[in-house]
Amino acid sequence: MGSGGFMKGMATGLLLGACAAMLVDPVSDKQKRKMQKKTEGVFRNIGNIIDSAISIMH
Repeated sequence: MGSGGFMKGMATGLLLGACAAMLVDPVSDKQKRKMQKKTEGVFRNIGNIIDSAISIMH
């Protein structure tokens, strides 16, 4: 099995695990909003780090 097959297997497992978790433990609206805020903050931080790295390189 090559590297591509391993990555496909990992992605499939991750997707199936997430679906199973959602079926077993549905998320309430309050929890959804909280996760969305956290996710938004994480991506904002990642964007700031990338911007800083690009500005340092130039």
